[in-house]
Amino acid sequence: MNNAAELLRLINNLIRYGTIAEIDHDAVRVRVRSGDALTDWIRWQEQRAGQTRTWNPPSLGEQVVLLAPGGELRAASVLMSLNTRATPPPSADPNVTMIELPDGAIIHYDHGAHHLQATLPGTATVKTKGDIVVNTDAALTATAAGGATINANVIINGDVTLNGNLSQPSGKTATMAGDVKFTGGVTSNGKDISSSHTHDDVKSGGDKTGGVT
Repeated sequence: MNNAAELLRLINNLIRYGTIAEIDHDAVRVRVRSGDALTDWIRWQEQRAGQTRTWNPPSLGEQVVLLAPGGELRAASVLMSLNTRATPPPSADPNVTMIELPDGAIIHYDHGAHHLQATLPGTATVKTKGDIVVNTDAALTATAAGGATINANVIINGDVTLNGNLSQPSGKTATMAGDVKFTGGVTSNGKDISSSHTHDDVKSGGDKTGGVT
């Protein structure tokens, strides 16, 4: 090969398009097919790889750009990634930043509407050694079709409205330091002790009745 042809080959190899042909996740390497050429195992470029590290590996068939310093494909690395007709972008809205994952999970932020939405087909876990604080200038709504469990003491600095029944397990004690007002009936051990409750065989005057029986 003459010098001119070799120089042209190196120049052509500086930047090439290709598709991911093979992936070795443990070795963090891929092989890329570009035209008739199949590269050796080479690295892909992550977003961060220092004190801050990211992990977002390419997928088979993903179209990428090969960067080959000096035109040597053996020393190339993979710059991700290009949309294709087979893999179009998940949104065309200029106000939206969005991540779509293989299982259908979607992280979507619309900076025009100031709205963040996360759609998860599975579970979510948040672990922290410190406090979790939620501040909102509007209402906070939480909907849990399967119920909610809180394994800690709860302090509510505001009024509480229950649109359902309130139950307390046997052996537990309810303590109230302030006044208690009931507008409906009150029962104790199945007996009515509300204002409408009366005792039979009770004299008027200073006599006292016994307990509820």
